Amino acid sequence: MKPKVLIPYDADTVAAVQNILGNLAVVVSSQRTAESMLEKAGDALVVASGRVPAEFIRKAKNLKMIQALSAGVDKIDCDAVLERGDLVVCNNPMNAEEVAEYAIMLLLAAAKNTIVNDRELRKGDWTYGFGGPRPNVEIREKTCLILGLGNIGMAIAERLKGFGLRITGATRTGVNRNPSLIDAVAIVAEMEHLVRKADFVILSLPLTPSSRGIVNNQFLSWMKKTSILVNISRGEVIDELALYNALREERIFAAALDVWWRYPQWGVDVKEFQASNYPFNELDNVIMSPHRAAYSEAVAKAHLQFAGENILRFLQGEEPKSIVDMELGY
Repeated sequence: MKPKVLIPYDADTVAAVQNILGNLAVVVSSQRTAESMLEKAGDALVVASGRVPAEFIRKAKNLKMIQALSAGVDKIDCDAVLERGDLVVCNNPMNAEEVAEYAIMLLLAAAKNTIVNDRELRKGDWTYGFGGPRPNVEIREKTCLILGLGNIGMAIAERLKGFGLRITGATRTGVNRNPSLIDAVAIVAEMEHLVRKADFVILSLPLTPSSRGIVNNQFLSWMKKTSILVNISRGEVIDELALYNALREERIFAAALDVWWRYPQWGVDVKEFQASNYPFNELDNVIMSPHRAAYSEAVAKAHLQFAGENILRFLQGEEPKSIVDMELGY
């Protein structure tokens, strides 16, 4: 009997992966609930999904591989994976360049007041023209701190270097693997001096128990009043209320956020759902983006291609790429 690969997505997604695997496996679809996943493929050898609930992991006894369809694995139940001890979990690195481009766009939009400029001029209001409030923030000859120097963080650094920036980083190890690109690196626990010197802070680190809430009142107090915060990581790496208050009180210049603390669930009207428990939408110094940094004309196909080819490696007895250490969360 052919091994079963479960992909709890639509028919087109299933067909794309089936085309890559050919006759080596049967690809099946389900809803994204544990109940549906177990009903359709409780005997699956592989599951490819951005979300894998604990119940499925614990009850799918044949399961040996979990392939994420994006970079993050925080929606794959870590405790259940570690309990099993026999699962290979792989993430999907194919969005790094697109997310890097988007992060830089968010930084520039915040620095140049793009959103409020556009909004007011559409009304015929030229208040924000030359000589108006909130002059543009210059990018050149400033310092940008990137928290997390994985695939995305390094792609951001490579692109920002062309703006004439000094680039620093903070990571778990504090090792500078590219001193020609990154001017200084510190371990996260000792990054205060880098935060204080930074004009821009970009968050590109994975969500783990140690990174959750890392941008808190203390972190924000280290930032300059003229600084800009960009988050393309996960909403929960920031203390929601702490950031709202810092922006409302103008203790930092601006924030640009593509990730949030609240998301609409299936069946909820996506046109009437606030992304936060606090009214960020009322603030002019925040740019709000609906978690679309990796959404481009090419990335979705690239994600599926990588996932399919990585599953194929596993089925053929080869070591798959992008294996995640679930104890670390990346």
